[in-house]
Amino acid sequence: MRISDHYSPFKEKTLILVTNNERARLFRADDREVEEVETIETADYGITDRVSEIDVDFDQMKINRLKELYHALSKRVLEMVDHDGYKAIIACVPEVNKQHFVNDMHTDVQKHIKELVPKNLCSMDLGNIVRILVEG
Repeated sequence: MRISDHYSPFKEKTLILVTNNERARLFRADDREVEEVETIETADYGITDRVSEIDVDFDQMKINRLKELYHALSKRVLEMVDHDGYKAIIACVPEVNKQHFVNDMHTDVQKHIKELVPKNLCSMDLGNIVRILVEG
């Protein structure tokens, strides 16, 4: 997707991360071009009838799933920063997950994060995500 001339272009090759509780979408932004390059999802852990008979800590299950997602994301982003020439990262993370995200990202990934946007934009289309980010 090409960004309108109405907006400023991305000055350096930027990786945009957009997450929710189950997945992370990765976008490449360079000058006026933005495109989705990858999606990382966690496995869906279904609850069976047998499991529902015992006490299940659903909050802890959500936290574990989130940690799994963020660790996989951190590993992939570190590879992309090291090998694909990304200079900056913009991360969009739901406000309630912000601290988990920061804690679970590798320190070399954290160094590249230029902006942390506390919003859940993961289900939006690319045009709306870009508009929200560039309008700030």
